[in-house]
Amino acid sequence: MKKIKYFCLALVFAGASLMLHAKQDCVVIKGMDFKKIQAQAINRAGGQWTRVEIEIQGTENPDENANNKQWIRDVVLELTLVYKDEKASDKRDPASLIVMKAKAQLFAIQVGKKVPVVFYIPWEAYSLYRIQSDPYMWSIELSAAGVKIPLTKQNVSTMVSKTIMTSSDPRKVWTEYQKLVAEAMKANDGVLMPLNNCPFNVQYYEFEKGGNLPIPSYIQAR
Repeated sequence: MKKIKYFCLALVFAGASLMLHAKQDCVVIKGMDFKKIQAQAINRAGGQWTRVEIEIQGTENPDENANNKQWIRDVVLELTLVYKDEKASDKRDPASLIVMKAKAQLFAIQVGKKVPVVFYIPWEAYSLYRIQSDPYMWSIELSAAGVKIPLTKQNVSTMVSKTIMTSSDPRKVWTEYQKLVAEAMKANDGVLMPLNNCPFNVQYYEFEKGGNLPIPSYIQAR
């Protein structure tokens, strides 16, 4: 608990929008899962794909003027993943870290219902970098009905990876992480794909075998 407390304070000093005492977020993250999908499981796949699922749940509608309070419109989840290049000669060199970033937008989610937000990393990236299923670092940004959900003491453990949270100097690591993402994400722009941007064979796999929860309606992220 002390490490999380120090991390929260460090983000305040680093200029992040972090509220120490806040009411429950209108959308919360319930879980995150990384899974390797072998080539034979996806029709005509050339190699292993990586499936990333973030399970979210709406708690209340942030739009006071909404016609139906039970449905939260325009839920946007932006996922950033940082992997180590397993083929790099020096894996500790920041230049060898692989940054992937993508945004998924859902038309609407129902309050109280768990909803999967799914991304895929293509097989070519796995073959090119020999990435592992779990990233070295990651972070999530959320918004709903046009309202951004800030980092808070209550949600930081679900929106930022432990690699950052439990570091000896979280303020420094967080600053370096943000700088790395800003500088390196263009190199792999579009590689990490939300479900609606995946090729048909991957979407077919998801509809048939991807998970147990109903698949939400994705719209093109703005």
